[in-house]
Amino acid sequence: MATCSPNDLVQAGKEFLALNSIQRDAVMLQLLCQILQSRDPMATCNVESLMASAACFTCLTPHQMMAVQTQLLCEILQGGGSGETCIVCLDDDLTPVDPGPCECSICYNQIGQFWFWNNLTTTWNPIAL
Repeated sequence: MATCSPNDLVQAGKEFLALNSIQRDAVMLQLLCQILQSRDPMATCNVESLMASAACFTCLTPHQMMAVQTQLLCEILQGGGSGETCIVCLDDDLTPVDPGPCECSICYNQIGQFWFWNNLTTTWNPIAL
């Protein structure tokens, strides 16, 4: 079974290194659309509706977006798609108060602050990205 090990992913992705960043982004969007449509054949990849759904992420830096994207892809790889996620998006400048939805959760707010859920201590811990 595939893993989210950075070494495994780097090895598996070596053939994409020849692509420029725009080409890689386009390939990634197409792959994500195919994943969505494999789970829901009626789903479309309409740019306008996808941008509206993604509005919560617009406050993030590119580095933060990559962290969230990587977490989402690992959730999908590990059998996600149940409609639940381990990523929590808070409004404005709020901080997390509720327990993480998963043992390994990430939370962020609209001003770009990040936290990870420590299941052992049952606390949210800040992340500097």
